[in-house]
Amino acid sequence: MRFSIFNKWAGGNVNKPPSKIDGLKGLDDYIFNETLRYISKKEDILFLIVETVKEAIKDGVKVLEASIDCHELMRFTEEDEFFKTVLYIRNKYIESTDFRPEVGMPKNISNENLEKLLLPCIDSGVFFSIDLYGDGTVDDFERFRDYYKYAKEKGLKLKVHAGEFHDSKNVKKAIEILEVDEIQHGIGTVSNEYVMDLIKERNIRLNICPSSNYILGAAKDMTCYPARKLFDNGILLTINTDDLLIFNSGVSEEYLYRLGLFNVDELNEIRKNSLL
Repeated sequence: MRFSIFNKWAGGNVNKPPSKIDGLKGLDDYIFNETLRYISKKEDILFLIVETVKEAIKDGVKVLEASIDCHELMRFTEEDEFFKTVLYIRNKYIESTDFRPEVGMPKNISNENLEKLLLPCIDSGVFFSIDLYGDGTVDDFERFRDYYKYAKEKGLKLKVHAGEFHDSKNVKKAIEILEVDEIQHGIGTVSNEYVMDLIKERNIRLNICPSSNYILGAAKDMTCYPARKLFDNGILLTINTDDLLIFNSGVSEEYLYRLGLFNVDELNEIRKNSLL
């Protein structure tokens, strides 16, 4: 949701996100010091999910793949209550947007919680996809291989954060180990023609987040943002908000038209990619 909505709900004492943030460490510092201290019980999580869906509807989003961290399961005394509530929210707003809940996990998740939290989420039948995110310097994708394989067997779409602050080697490793369908960000791919060909060959989609990349410092200059080169190389792209509360940019505001990187027809093609 927008920061203004979150801040009002939290009592008006939350400091606004800075206009520039020092990478993922700076992002984590803000989240843990400013937002997470107001989120402690299941009612808080439900508020966040509902407001996320409502904001997407206001922005005209017709397919919403919003990530819910598997650790949120710990805020509920019963697993079924969590899953039934997420499903209830999906069904409540289905006429306005196709909310497809996604289960996420940070790279520093413990092996115990992979078993105790992630597996029940995969087995629940509530989630449409799985995502791995967190410290970009950690690329121990091998630890998650079996969980991704299991998620695929259960019909989930496979995603991973890769190539945001690192080059194509990080993307290549994620693809080869986790056999993903989509990569979150992936802008580092432009450094290697082979990896771009690998992405095209496997029909992998890159879900790019321009405002996030710029504010966090992954992209230094938006006038030469890598999306243009990726698009020209035939890579399937979508354009996304990443985190609306932090980056204050909805999907309709992310569409890179004002920078002159894409024309209207090209943006419409990218928009259609998002509906696949």
